[in-house]
Amino acid sequence: MGNALLDMYSLYLRPFDPESDAPRDVGLGWPSTEYLMTEEAPDGGFWNIPSVWWRDGEAFRLSPEQAMEMALRYEQVTGKKFPRFDDSGAGSFSAMNRSAMGGAMNNPLAGYLHGRNRN
Repeated sequence: MGNALLDMYSLYLRPFDPESDAPRDVGLGWPSTEYLMTEEAPDGGFWNIPSVWWRDGEAFRLSPEQAMEMALRYEQVTGKKFPRFDDSGAGSFSAMNRSAMGGAMNNPLAGYLHGRNRN
């Protein structure tokens, strides 16, 4: 998705919602709800953010740069926070455990209780 299109959709894209969305294959070879990235957080440490964003039941797989921009916008608009971690290993471990436990089908990522929240 190009930057102009990302700007146009940014008010409508959101993380997976099991009440509105169904898992989709976004080019990974299997149905996905969120494909998490562990990246350096803008406020320090690391955060887990989705690279798959949703609008009207349609999935959009974003580049790392686009996903980080969307995550920042989402936090600013909603006040919800994505999980923060002291190091990338803890973030990656949490992402793997989250996936094994059903991921976004069972628990929304923004406001997710594991990790630490830097407010």
